Amino acid sequence: MELSGGEVTLATWSHAGFGAKQAKLRADKKIEYVSCNGDACEKLCFTPLPTDGGRTFKPSAPLVLRLITQPAACAFLPLAGLLCFIVFVPTVPGDALAALLDSPFASGAQLCVWAWRLLLAAHCLEAAIATAVLLSPPLSAPLSAVLAWAPLVLVVGFPVTSKVLKLRSAEVRAKRRA
Repeated sequence: MELSGGEVTLATWSHAGFGAKQAKLRADKKIEYVSCNGDACEKLCFTPLPTDGGRTFKPSAPLVLRLITQPAACAFLPLAGLLCFIVFVPTVPGDALAALLDSPFASGAQLCVWAWRLLLAAHCLEAAIATAVLLSPPLSAPLSAVLAWAPLVLVVGFPVTSKVLKLRSAEVRAKRRA
């Protein structure tokens, strides 16, 4: 059975990272892509592994590692952890950090709680969008794939949601070509 556009993209991300461009399935069932380093670009190919996502659209372990170590995720996760510490751990250092945000309109602690609520609501909305994209055509991913992507979206947020949207667009492009 031939891999679809989203499956080729997912396998390429697992194998070569997010910098791989123009991924396509060759007649010999290998995936060919372009990898660039500065001005030098080269065509590479690989044989997709069963653990690269395939028909299930599940993120593989290397892909999960790539998703949580993206620059935006690396910047966001410590800040979200700090905000969580300020809101949920009543300590002198946490109170001192919250006091830095004091304003005439609200205390720093209140601002941190509202920021936490806003962050949680935004990530829940992103998880709902990613779930809808994964479950609807053209992807029609199984529930197990949705349950694998949803925690990543809840923790990391937009960097992962954007990859889910790119999976969908790769699938749509491949169906238009067919």
